[in-house]
Amino acid sequence: MLIELFEAKIPDFNMEMMGLTQILAAFQNGDELTMKRYNLMNQPEAFTRYPQVMQMLQKEDTLPLTLVDGEIVLIGEYPTIDDLTEITGISFQNVGGCGDNCENCSCGGH
Repeated sequence: MLIELFEAKIPDFNMEMMGLTQILAAFQNGDELTMKRYNLMNQPEAFTRYPQVMQMLQKEDTLPLTLVDGEIVLIGEYPTIDDLTEITGISFQNVGGCGDNCENCSCGGH
């Protein structure tokens, strides 16, 4: 499975974004699950590979955009840990951010 995140710019840092970044990094080159992140400012060529992404760019407020195996699954918002778990069937609770429960996770935020 390939999950690709297309974003307009590097987002502001917060705990939720830190968790998503950790998950994307952990599965950047996975065997059964690979996650990629593309920034329009730094990697515009990645956007041009997908006609459906280019079509979405013609509309307002469509980024960030998440594709799973080339199909759009989220428009205008970042996937949450729960979204990624639902899409993949993998629990990411101990990989990324933990919200208010940092004592029992691996996010490093405590």
